[in-house]
Amino acid sequence: MKTRIAALTTLIGIVALVLTACSPPAVVSADPLEGTSWELTTYGKTKPIEGTTITAKFEEGQVRGSSGCNTYFGSYEVSGSTLSVGQIGMTEMACLDPEGAMEQEMVYLQFLGEAKSFLLTDEGLQILGPEGKALTFVRAE
Repeated sequence: MKTRIAALTTLIGIVALVLTACSPPAVVSADPLEGTSWELTTYGKTKPIEGTTITAKFEEGQVRGSSGCNTYFGSYEVSGSTLSVGQIGMTEMACLDPEGAMEQEMVYLQFLGEAKSFLLTDEGLQILGPEGKALTFVRAE
């Protein structure tokens, strides 16, 4: 009886080992932006208007955040250092204060929609577009 229990225990251990060895490896995201949150420091050479905060959060193939007045959302894809942002949707509030917030929002969303690549460093994130356009972010807390 003890021999049968020992043999059965050994067999169960071997089956468990084989099943574990045959399991697919854990999926590692090839997207270094996944799960990150950012706050804009400059768009082009311009700093955000005082009293506005522009953010970007990358999660599950979606980028979303505050564009200084409204909230926005859209899909994104990363391949190596290439970044493409799909059509961007947003809420439709009018922000008259601070002055220029609506214009700043449109410029930011246009820059984001034209994204071509990105550079991720210890200091932050830079999203690059055509003609040298760039959005520069620091990590949001």
